[in-house]
Amino acid sequence: MRTGLRTEIILSISLLLAAALLFAGFLLVKLTEHNLLDQQRTHAAGITRLIAAGVDEPTPTADAANDLKIALASLNRLQSVMSQQADIVAWRLLDTKLQVLTSSGSETFSEFASVSPSTLERGALYEELVYESYHFFSETQPQSYLDLATSLWIGNEAHGLLQIRFSLEGLHQRVRQAQRLTLVYVIVYGLILAAFGVYLLNRNVVKPVRQLHQATTAVAGGTLTAVTVSSGPGEIHDLADSFNQMVAALAESRAETEEHIASLEKINQELARARDDLVRSEKLATVGHLAAGMAHEIGNPLGAVVGYLNLLKDDLSEDSLDLVERTLTETARIDRLIRELLEYSAPADHQIESLCPVALLRETVALLRHQGQLDGVEIDDRCMRDDCRVRMDRGRLMQVWINLLLNAQDAMQGKGHIVLSSRQEDQTVSISISDDGGGIDADVAMKIFEPFFTTKAPGSGYGLGLAVCQRIIDESGGSIEVTSAVGRGACFTVVLPSSLSDYP
Repeated sequence: MRTGLRTEIILSISLLLAAALLFAGFLLVKLTEHNLLDQQRTHAAGITRLIAAGVDEPTPTADAANDLKIALASLNRLQSVMSQQADIVAWRLLDTKLQVLTSSGSETFSEFASVSPSTLERGALYEELVYESYHFFSETQPQSYLDLATSLWIGNEAHGLLQIRFSLEGLHQRVRQAQRLTLVYVIVYGLILAAFGVYLLNRNVVKPVRQLHQATTAVAGGTLTAVTVSSGPGEIHDLADSFNQMVAALAESRAETEEHIASLEKINQELARARDDLVRSEKLATVGHLAAGMAHEIGNPLGAVVGYLNLLKDDLSEDSLDLVERTLTETARIDRLIRELLEYSAPADHQIESLCPVALLRETVALLRHQGQLDGVEIDDRCMRDDCRVRMDRGRLMQVWINLLLNAQDAMQGKGHIVLSSRQEDQTVSISISDDGGGIDADVAMKIFEPFFTTKAPGSGYGLGLAVCQRIIDESGGSIEVTSAVGRGACFTVVLPSSLSDYP
């Protein structure tokens, strides 16, 4: 599990701060301990010299032993003074042969080095220090003391040696108290500094970094949003500025990429349209050659056959006449197919004029109703006012409306509901014809405008109606599309370029 930035920094700063405070605190304690030790030694030296001065005799007697008795008497008199010094734990008086004359206290002086009184000058001290620094986590009390020795003078000769042991336990107690106070100071002051450091860290580092992290996560998710850092050092603001520059560059790059993608999609659509036009042109060429040949090879003989059959009608019996009528019907179908092929492959010249496609659609509906071809079909006219204009051949556009209306009727099997709607935009006019028939499968919808593709029963259609409609609309600069779902009917939408200059 990874720790956060704030946790790692707090732990690091806390460890460094604790180490620094502990080092500074215990260094201060150590210096204080040395100062106290020096003061203790100075104090002990002063007491020793004071006692020695009280015992010294400026004028010797004739008997040296008597002089020592006088010194002993003086020490006895000063014993009350020494008892008031809590740090003096023991003392003793030795003669010049280092024999103990008198002593006081439970301590022994076996550890004290032997010093000849004659080697010490008047007022000089011999010091023996046994001291171990007290450690806070120590389980035992270290033994620490200070032994001082000075010679006793009677006149100008040393007649004895005075040794005094000073305890340093009080110094240990003071050091122990100082260490405890230092530890409390380190903890309290460390907590205050840590809390203040956490506040500053959270304000100047963690909060800006989190803002940058959230902004980075948003950018990774696709949202290019700039970040605003309200606090933090200059480096954080520089990082935020660099991040915002990166976001701006990414936004610009995304816009360029989207433009390129849109351009590529447009190019792909144009290529697909060009491919479809090329395929359609190839089909047109094939159909054109076929139609021309059929018109030449079949048209003339077919006309002769129709003429001969009409002549035979007057000379035949009733039974034979029925056969001739059926033959004429079939030859009429052949003639109609040839005419559709000729219209698809090589249409005649057109008379382009400014007209209203909505008004022409309404005329076409009225014409088909008059002919009885839309009986049983309910027409719901939701078109706008007939004041839009397009430039087209009237007859060809009517042919488109007839094909779409009759196809809708066939899809509903002669009974249903057809909705007519229109919409005008800046440069185009869209007209839709919707039915509530069985709908068109997606695979069928992809092929519905191909020549000779039909879903009708044999003999009911040749698959050229929608192909002719598409060619008429394409030649006018428009487009025709179908949207459908199985069981939900179909909607054919014709989009034509408007001619605004011809508005009344």
